[in-house]
Amino acid sequence: MRYYYIFSSLITFVPFVIGLIKFRKLGGPLRLIFYLVAVGCLFNALMIYYGVVYRKNVWLEHIYTIMEFFFLATFYYRSFEQNVMKKIVTILMIIFTIVVVINKIYLEDFNKIDNYTLTINSILLLVVSSMFLVDYLSNSLIVELRNYRFIITVGFMIYFGGNLFIFALSNDIQGIWIVHNFISLMLTVVYTLVFIWQD
Repeated sequence: MRYYYIFSSLITFVPFVIGLIKFRKLGGPLRLIFYLVAVGCLFNALMIYYGVVYRKNVWLEHIYTIMEFFFLATFYYRSFEQNVMKKIVTILMIIFTIVVVINKIYLEDFNKIDNYTLTINSILLLVVSSMFLVDYLSNSLIVELRNYRFIITVGFMIYFGGNLFIFALSNDIQGIWIVHNFISLMLTVVYTLVFIWQD
């Protein structure tokens, strides 16, 4: 299982390399996804290092979860055209910040998986991605399968929807993370394809 974790962590470098090659062709909000992938690669490398050398790397996940939320919330903020949608995203960012501060002070131990923050992160990003998908489908007569916002949104809904219960129960059920690693590989494929398709 440890080797599978290392493999699924290292495979995230594939979309990073492709995104680096295609960087000049990555427009607007898509660059935020590339930056998230780059940060994810850095954190995966650090988690492998700290896990092997110090056997303590869970605290890195706490930091990454917060960064991930703000990267993706900003991605959707910049993707929405209507001001009311942008305001909703802003409100959700404020709610997330308040909840994270309370969690870190009173509830979550940095030596355990941050299942409260991960669960709230997943719920809020599912709400935002669902809002975007409904907005996109209501304004588009034809769904463009190569539209990066559409493809990434579908990927996020599968990723966060599939991981929601894994994150909620991560401290209680052993071996549940292998399912998370499989779902993460799917999102890695989505990132890779989206970067490849940018011309």
